[in-house]
Amino acid sequence: MSHLLPVTTVLSCKNSMLREGLRHILSSTRFRLHSENLARGQFALDEIAQEGQLLFILDANLYPSGLAEGIGSLKLQYAQARIVVLSDSFNLEGMKSAFQSGADGYCLATTGCEALIKYLDLVMLGEVVFPSAAFLTAISTHAEELDLSKEMPVIKVSSLQAAPTSDGQDSPIRTLSSREAEILQCLMQGAPNKVIARKLDVAEATVKVHIKAILRKIRVANRTQAAMWAVNHLSSGSADASWVHSGERLAANSLR
Repeated sequence: MSHLLPVTTVLSCKNSMLREGLRHILSSTRFRLHSENLARGQFALDEIAQEGQLLFILDANLYPSGLAEGIGSLKLQYAQARIVVLSDSFNLEGMKSAFQSGADGYCLATTGCEALIKYLDLVMLGEVVFPSAAFLTAISTHAEELDLSKEMPVIKVSSLQAAPTSDGQDSPIRTLSSREAEILQCLMQGAPNKVIARKLDVAEATVKVHIKAILRKIRVANRTQAAMWAVNHLSSGSADASWVHSGERLAANSLR
């Protein structure tokens, strides 16, 4: 993608070897490294650097307990910037928190050089990237740990907040029935169809029909993308519950 515009890239690395490794990987790409390494605290880019495309690569080790705050601070200061988190190991909750705070990508430090560059290119095109294999393994493990003997706690719809769309129209979440929204929450938990069917006391075939409708309404291709869509579009806080039909209540695990 050498024909694409250059990207001012700022590294935030705790480990100097990681920083130098990234410098070497990106040296022959369009990702032009800024002269400074972003450390925790105040940071300011010159006006020229802010005018073009801007990317921050954050080492999760630099923010052991405040990664979300670090991402949020950068987004407030540089709203147009893209942010990619680089982590030594996969952490489902950590990834979820990073995306909810405004991150655009979550990559593992073990990612190959070519794959990393492609990840960054996709992020600059507006895509959200994450290690799909590690994500699937994590949610599969979580599903196996579900206690089938316990009922899912009931929460009110007001605890879910749907992100507004850029054209002012209702978010896709508002087009879902309460049953579909309930199943979407189950997908976000990583539950397989059998578990969902048992929890909701419906046939597995019924669950499949609802999932197809969910994928169509939120415009994604599969249940993995649906789970990630839910992670990015559902957050804690008050919300307009007008999309719920006939005053029905949503039963699902609350997103934390």
